[in-house]
Amino acid sequence: MRTIWIMTVVAALVAAVPAAAQSPDRLQKVLASGVLRVGTSMDTPVFSMRDPATGVLEGFDMDALATLGPALGVRIDYVKMTFGSMLADLAADKFDVAMSGMGRTLDRARVATFSKPYMRYGKLMMIRSADKERFKTLADLDRPGIKIAYNKGGLNDRFATTMFKQAAPVGFESNELATADLVSGKVSAQVSDSTAAIYMARKDSRIAAMSPDNIFNPVYVAMLLRRDDQTLLNYVNIWIDQIEMDGTLAKIQSKWLGDIK
Repeated sequence: MRTIWIMTVVAALVAAVPAAAQSPDRLQKVLASGVLRVGTSMDTPVFSMRDPATGVLEGFDMDALATLGPALGVRIDYVKMTFGSMLADLAADKFDVAMSGMGRTLDRARVATFSKPYMRYGKLMMIRSADKERFKTLADLDRPGIKIAYNKGGLNDRFATTMFKQAAPVGFESNELATADLVSGKVSAQVSDSTAAIYMARKDSRIAAMSPDNIFNPVYVAMLLRRDDQTLLNYVNIWIDQIEMDGTLAKIQSKWLGDIK
């Protein structure tokens, strides 16, 4: 009986090997399909945004990914995502990776994994240029009657709802909607990535970055992947090393942010 049981177990294991071998990993799937699906917000200034005149997707991440596609020999397909549903959508296989000026955090790393960083940033407050003398610190903003805009679901959301005790945080479905209300005077300030705040202040004279040298909560920026997708992660890390060494990253950063560190 014992011999029969052992033979049965061995037969089951042998039968399982071809099945496992026939299941390609993420990198194999991407190469076989000829497409890398990238989840991106399409409204994160500097990193992922649409040209208002043409509607074409552009930004730091788009320029970087324009080198990853040829390196892999695949086409990049962009999938609209939000930071609030990003982790669930990644797990549900709605895209292969997420790249949208992604802050690398411990909470996100509990359920997914990150590539090597390709930039770092923190938080700044965007205000109207007319209020530069009125608002210079968080304490100046944290007062009753003041509204603080933020886009829902990401690190800006967390910053707004934890840093302000008297001011009223107001959530928006996108950065664009939050900025529109800032410019129109419906809110007094907007929580922003430091890169976005500096970029928007250079682009629109109505907007200013409050105390731009005083950046809050610095984090590294990286690509988000599933924890099981190790071969794709390895490839992405090698790619990041390469575009850093050959100067591509520095050129992209200079294009979008000038000499910011």
